[in-house]
Amino acid sequence: METIAFFDLFSYPLTAFEIWKYINIKSELGEVLEVLEKPASVPLGGTTAGKDGFYFLAGRAEIMRERMARYNYTDKKFNRAILLSRIFKFIPWIKMVAVGNIIGAHNLKKESDIDLFIITEKNRIWLTRFFCVLITKTLGLRPKPEEARDKICLSFFISEEAMNLEKLMLAGGRDTYFIYWLAGLVPIYDKDDIYNKFIKANVWLKNYLPNWMAGEVNYRRDAGKSFSRFYRDVVDMFFGGLERRIKEIQLEIMPRQIKDIMNMDSRVVVDDRTIKLHVNDRREEYENKFRIKNKELRINL
Repeated sequence: METIAFFDLFSYPLTAFEIWKYINIKSELGEVLEVLEKPASVPLGGTTAGKDGFYFLAGRAEIMRERMARYNYTDKKFNRAILLSRIFKFIPWIKMVAVGNIIGAHNLKKESDIDLFIITEKNRIWLTRFFCVLITKTLGLRPKPEEARDKICLSFFISEEAMNLEKLMLAGGRDTYFIYWLAGLVPIYDKDDIYNKFIKANVWLKNYLPNWMAGEVNYRRDAGKSFSRFYRDVVDMFFGGLERRIKEIQLEIMPRQIKDIMNMDSRVVVDDRTIKLHVNDRREEYENKFRIKNKELRINL
């Protein structure tokens, strides 16, 4: 019920497999199916419902239509992200690109932007961000307050030496959104098997989602192979020495609202290994809504 309730915040019904994958209890899929298929007299009865293979809170059957509609929106957004990632491959220090604003598979709203999570080489995070932003600005793909639909959000970069993200969770409490966000990352460009290394660096995630398993890069959503090592070395020979200066320039022009909360907590983190610029970080809001929802459903956390 807790799992179904959290995804209900995002109007996302779950299949039995997804419930099993996202619950915080080590179990077999068959055990979850057994509970879901019991009659209404069991604890789940009355507060949850099932239809056409989906499970949701009672009275919320309409979110099934939303999930179906969002599947089509997501497919179009992924195509755009993949096309851009094929251009990003010319930036030789990128190790991984993943689509990151997903809670549940194929769950992007029509009006939403496309949030990319990028892993870079060591000591090249600022150069990488500079060229990513330059490319998206040139192509007119940067989001604006009045226009975000299908635009590219570049607010989260880490270097390969800082792949353990546990330190970025909310301090002193639960961070359900972050856990599901991390589990829901969809890699579309993977160089040097960095995605598997990233998952191993975040093995702590299994403490929260013991049944969850990392997926593989889907060939339909793959930006392709990287360029040769020789190409990387040539580009690095010309631009690598600019890392420090490029960092200084970007820090100088960062908006005041970012500078005011920089490194105060996990919303905005800026250093030579992490650039996380989530000024409008809604994790606490989601956590509060989750607590209220569980209180209404009489779920004890």
